[in-house]
Amino acid sequence: MTIRNNPGRGRFKTAFGDLRVVLPVIHVEDAGQAQRNATVAFEAGADGVFLINHATDWRTLLEISKKVRAACPGRWIGVNCLDLHPTEVFRRVSEDISGIWVDNAEIDERTTAQPQADRIAEAREKSGWPGLYFGGVAFKYQRQVSDLAAAARMATSYIDVVTTSGPGTGQAAERSKVAALRQALGDHPLALASGITPENVAQVFGLADAFLVATGVSTSFTELDPVRTSELIRRVKSRQQGDPRPESPSVCFVCEWNEGRSVHLELVVRHLLEARGMRPDLRSAGLSQGGGVNRLRRDHLVALGIDAETIAAHRSRLFDMRCADADHVLVAEKPMAERLLSRWPALAGRVMTMRGFAMGRAAGNDLSAAEAHIEDADGHPDDGKLRLYAELDDLAARIADRLERERR
Repeated sequence: MTIRNNPGRGRFKTAFGDLRVVLPVIHVEDAGQAQRNATVAFEAGADGVFLINHATDWRTLLEISKKVRAACPGRWIGVNCLDLHPTEVFRRVSEDISGIWVDNAEIDERTTAQPQADRIAEAREKSGWPGLYFGGVAFKYQRQVSDLAAAARMATSYIDVVTTSGPGTGQAAERSKVAALRQALGDHPLALASGITPENVAQVFGLADAFLVATGVSTSFTELDPVRTSELIRRVKSRQQGDPRPESPSVCFVCEWNEGRSVHLELVVRHLLEARGMRPDLRSAGLSQGGGVNRLRRDHLVALGIDAETIAAHRSRLFDMRCADADHVLVAEKPMAERLLSRWPALAGRVMTMRGFAMGRAAGNDLSAAEAHIEDADGHPDDGKLRLYAELDDLAARIADRLERERR
């Protein structure tokens, strides 16, 4: 093995300072889509973005990256050319590309000699490219690594930011894996590149320096969700800055369509807890795909002091793994709990009705279906809708009271 002095921490600090950074990943389709999503990321406070070419070839990706850099001058913008070997990437990128990310940095912990990693390092040196190199180690869809610590130690000689992932797209890495890499790397930079969400980032916050995220903050494979992207970045930055406010237990509110009862409670409870000086950890979801918040409910929520843009930005989300991370999963109707448990048995003990939770019950001592039922406002006249909205406001206040008592 050619031993190389790779000052990864120094390079990382030069680029980002002593910060933990969020780098949303944009799955590039065309220039307009890439620019649009880069704007979403930077407006949310992202430290940079990576462009990746699942749907285009490397030439198109590099051409589009020029247009994104022109549209976002001065921003940190990296690329992952999936259809090029790393040696070819370094030969073809321009020096104004901020970062290069490869899924397989060719580190082989089973042997002392590292001819493939040496080839990549030589191509980088010859190119004179000055940016940050993110190299995959124990990365998804690559060879199973037999010794994480050995691989990590070898990687520090070659890679600026050792980059790992969970077992598949959208799947979080086990904390034990990330911790093993962190321990072996010392202060050398470590990035996580799959499965990070606003709900679970706290679990690995102290272990990683960079979070490369797509699925966990997206509405589709190619479109970032402005609300979730902002929420992830807010959580990373607030922890980094030592936000002194107590954090609430995490809650996911669930109804059928995630356009009425569940989002209403998410927004009102958050509003109440923030007014009490807390950091709410809340989300909402549906069992079926719905739409946005209707005009009457939107006006009602704005009158309570909730930001109109936040309400307008809400889009129905289906219950998924990100929602299943919550400490409490609260449903509007008791049969919904049964439907969730049939698919997500690990939720046992954490899923119960909203009314039962507000009354201080536990999952094993929940209300009856009739007692727990929350009427859906859809189909009621406006005065009936407003009455049901007011009932949800009262319920939100009682849920906020319980969460404040249970604050971390």
